[in-house]
Amino acid sequence: MQDLRQQEMANHGDLVSINTGRVLSQVEVTGYNRYTIDFNNTLQTETKEFLLDQRHRYLVLCFNA
Repeated sequence: MQDLRQQEMANHGDLVSINTGRVLSQVEVTGYNRYTIDFNNTLQTETKEFLLDQRHRYLVLCFNA
């Protein structure tokens, strides 16, 4: 089961690929944080799990771009 506690916002430089060393741009971090904001603002477990999954997919897509 995933950790559904409040999530911290990422800052530029926080999100770095362990495979390539690529650092997400500020625009990409802002997109990532939108999922975090929505996650922190909902109380529904299913929605929280969905948002964590979508945030992870977004991160993978950014690193593979």
